[in-house]
Amino acid sequence: MIKAMSQTGLNLFIPMELLINSLNTLSLSEKRQISQILDEAIAQAEEENWREDEASKREIQLVRDEYTNGNYSEFSNIKEQLKQGAIKRAERDLGLVEEWFNLEEEAC
Repeated sequence: MIKAMSQTGLNLFIPMELLINSLNTLSLSEKRQISQILDEAIAQAEEENWREDEASKREIQLVRDEYTNGNYSEFSNIKEQLKQGAIKRAERDLGLVEEWFNLEEEAC
């Protein structure tokens, strides 16, 4: 059963099957409205969940501390690091491509 609250604060209990059948009769526009409402409710519930989770609180505080201490990378630095990593791995990647290409030729 699903518990629903109307604008006046009345609590209703709706069996899941009845709710699903009712949703199936809605127009596409109405289904999109319901989807948006559910997405917002889920996002809010998830946010409340992680705010209460001790592990999440510690992780968020660690990130805030790192940022406060200047221990972070700017996007331009990350882009350069990715580029340098790709250059370092290029020879290895080329070898893998050649190996796979040779295997494919042998299979044909």
